[in-house]
Amino acid sequence: MIMKRKYMLLVPLFTFSLLFFTLKTHSKFYYTLEGKTQSDDSGTTKYGALAIDRGNGIYYGWSSDCISLAEAEKKALDVCREKGGNCTIVLSFSGTGCAAYRFITGNVGMGYGWGLAKTKEEADVKAKKECAERSFGLPAPNVVFKCNSKGSGELKEIYDAHDEINAIQPGIITDY
Repeated sequence: MIMKRKYMLLVPLFTFSLLFFTLKTHSKFYYTLEGKTQSDDSGTTKYGALAIDRGNGIYYGWSSDCISLAEAEKKALDVCREKGGNCTIVLSFSGTGCAAYRFITGNVGMGYGWGLAKTKEEADVKAKKECAERSFGLPAPNVVFKCNSKGSGELKEIYDAHDEINAIQPGIITDY
């Protein structure tokens, strides 16, 4: 009789384990304990972001290969603020690709620019051009890159503050 009870308890436990394992391994999404949907796919979309201090471009923060846009933006802001900047997000993206950020050290004002592309080189060309527009042609020797890993989805620009920043006229006080 004791032996039967043992097996009676094992059968439901085995059935539940098999069901959970099947759902977890054959489903692209599963629910976390908090009730949020999470992907169980290693080739899922990854996110990246760039945060800068728009008044002093030397303060910046990056993130890449994050599982959500919110995580990417928070990490970029945290890194930038740890350096002492009054930071805002200027670029966020998803998928396989690279972002470049160029800036000028010193009192040049808005001497910075960024670019997003499939390769570091293409992203840097865009960053150089944008920085040259803001610095009246002064060269920007400082460049940093951040890339999402391969296989993280199609490259998409989610947010780019380029037009917003370029619309600001010198001498006008703005609230970011």
